[in-house]
Amino acid sequence: MISNSEPMGIYIHIPFCLHKCYYCDFYSLPWADQDTLEQYTRSVINELQLRQVESNRPFASIYLGGGTPSLLSPGQVERILEAVYKYYRPYDEPEISMEVNPATVNLQGMRDLRRAGVNRLSIGVQSFSDIELNTLGRIHSGREASVILGNVHKAGFDNFNIDLIYGLPGQTLSTWQANLSQAVDFDPEHISAYLLQLEPSTPMARKIREGTLSLLDDELESDLYYFTLEFLQEKNYGHYEISNFAIMNRQCRHNMLYWRGCNYLGIGAGAVSFDGRQRTLNQPPLEKYIEDLLTSRPPARKILESMDSRQKVVDAIIMGLRLTAGINIEEFKQRFEIDILKEHGKTISNCQMQGLLERVKDSIYLTKKAYFLSNQVFSQFIS
Repeated sequence: MISNSEPMGIYIHIPFCLHKCYYCDFYSLPWADQDTLEQYTRSVINELQLRQVESNRPFASIYLGGGTPSLLSPGQVERILEAVYKYYRPYDEPEISMEVNPATVNLQGMRDLRRAGVNRLSIGVQSFSDIELNTLGRIHSGREASVILGNVHKAGFDNFNIDLIYGLPGQTLSTWQANLSQAVDFDPEHISAYLLQLEPSTPMARKIREGTLSLLDDELESDLYYFTLEFLQEKNYGHYEISNFAIMNRQCRHNMLYWRGCNYLGIGAGAVSFDGRQRTLNQPPLEKYIEDLLTSRPPARKILESMDSRQKVVDAIIMGLRLTAGINIEEFKQRFEIDILKEHGKTISNCQMQGLLERVKDSIYLTKKAYFLSNQVFSQFIS
């Protein structure tokens, strides 16, 4: 059984953007003014206080995501982090990550964030090509991204991530290779490379439907993915999760909590929480969230998913198999009090016969062939 002493993660959603990217379906709004940012900061701090009764677990990570968290001032970030430490217990030395848009920060700003307590940055580069950035609706240029990346270590950070997207309309193996080459030149400790995936409501999806843009075919997307694996591993980046690569001991601790099925507390309008049984959403709109929290009322929350014991196990299997190390059978048994080989032996055997899963000693993990076909594996456990 999962212990109450097992650490959790804290996710803080900052739902403001200077411009919403064409592929994004996260809850975000056009940035209004400094007064709104200040009201939101106070609301987040109040929510942290109100929800401290929900969990007695220590936190191992804080992640400020968005939106564009770097629209907050370093002072506002510092006050939020101080509130976390005031109302929650830290586990060891927590990883404190913050997403940064290259168009919204400079060297001094990054130094100020480091002094505010942030110890890991995730830079939303997505591409170094201005043509690709324009297709994505990003507000920064490739040159601006390069300038920021060149200053991250100067600002005092010894741990940062570069986010990249592949599978973009018009992208080729050579243009993708150029993106990867430029990324590793900045010596990031971590690289995330995500396949472009579009929700129907996004502007880019509408362009696809209208025929003004075309997605790449599956074969080219697969080629780009497996090239990424080989290229980054040659550069000493360990492939530890389907879309994530890190030098030794620099895996993203916050996301590792997600993939290990641990609890996380979602703070802010549009944030999702998981208590081990239910996933809940802090419901928008922003105005209602701020109104409630500034009058010390908890935010309206919606249950997204309630899981019985079997569904919790399946959820943990799917999340665990995203890790290249896979699932340790004995550890899984201790955490969930089931023998995965007995409960899901038929599914595991079927996937093994299809060349999608391997079992070596006490671990079950995806084959290399299955990394790009992972949903085919996950769907078999769900059904």
